[in-house]
Amino acid sequence: MQRLVLCTTLCALLSAHAPAAMAPAEPEMRRPLDWLIAAQNEDGSWGDGAKDPRPDVATTALAGLALVRFGHSGSSGQYQESTRRAVTYVAAAVERTPQDEIAINSPGTLPQRKLGRNIDTFVAAQFLAEVMPTLRGPLQARAQKALGSVVKRIERAQAQDGSYSRDGWAPLLASAFASNGLYAAQRAGAAVDKRVLAKGQAGLVDKYDARSKTFDTTGAAGVHLYSVAASMMAAEQVARSDAPASPELKKQAEEARKAAAAQLSNENVLRGFGSYGGEEHVSYMLTAEAKAALGGDEWTDFRKSIRARLAAIQRENGTWRGDHCITSTTFCTAASLITLAIEPHPRARAS
Repeated sequence: MQRLVLCTTLCALLSAHAPAAMAPAEPEMRRPLDWLIAAQNEDGSWGDGAKDPRPDVATTALAGLALVRFGHSGSSGQYQESTRRAVTYVAAAVERTPQDEIAINSPGTLPQRKLGRNIDTFVAAQFLAEVMPTLRGPLQARAQKALGSVVKRIERAQAQDGSYSRDGWAPLLASAFASNGLYAAQRAGAAVDKRVLAKGQAGLVDKYDARSKTFDTTGAAGVHLYSVAASMMAAEQVARSDAPASPELKKQAEEARKAAAAQLSNENVLRGFGSYGGEEHVSYMLTAEAKAALGGDEWTDFRKSIRARLAAIQRENGTWRGDHCITSTTFCTAASLITLAIEPHPRARAS
């Protein structure tokens, strides 16, 4: 009996003095945001690094989208002027490009080499769609017109199989950006051909084969993460879309979403190419959007794991930089900030 009392007392003392379980590391967000602001050029553009003399529209639109997601919109927030300057730069690029051309940026940029010639047009659509309702006066009218222009360009870029890009290292991610751009434009009130939007979503969902229970990595540089993330995002768009979808597409989308959710719990899938590049950061962004739309435990678990992952690879100055392919500090930092800013939708659907 004395031995039992002694053991109980000792266990209680050890329990009282045992260190609490370590919480997952949290990424720092203030310094990367400050870095992004300091890196912007006077004309509102961004390139690879700080004050980069070779900016591009895709990087600028992604950085602008990061500001919008953190509350620095076209009319509110500490950095609203930086957001408006980014809008001006992107709108000017659209305006000076003939309407019969799809690409709105000169060739040869890093994002284009990895995600295809038209990636600038695709990312510009999402940025303009999300920022346009927050703008005021002439700049809003200018952004609205530019958005309508890039929507028409994206629609013309679609191939018979629903894809939007065949060039670059991972054109599947470019198709995901194009689909996101049209989806965001439609939600912002732009005139979008619903047939084109649905065909693009179906093409991404179709990357999942229910019979083999695998995702096709054609166009994804053979990397499962890119295909899984793009398909999952498209599946969530199908579920949330106001446009009616066929019962077959809805069933296929739900099967793809569930399979993607299972695969994204696999560390080998999440590591993507094996080292972190802009493509991985974009894939995390797409996945976070899809899981936030779902909400519930699936979103909570992913949010915890992705924040710990991003904290582990964050650089000393608070930024992120790729180890392969899209190595751009601005591109990777902007994509990571967007991922960190994503929150569940007010009406996340039940799993």
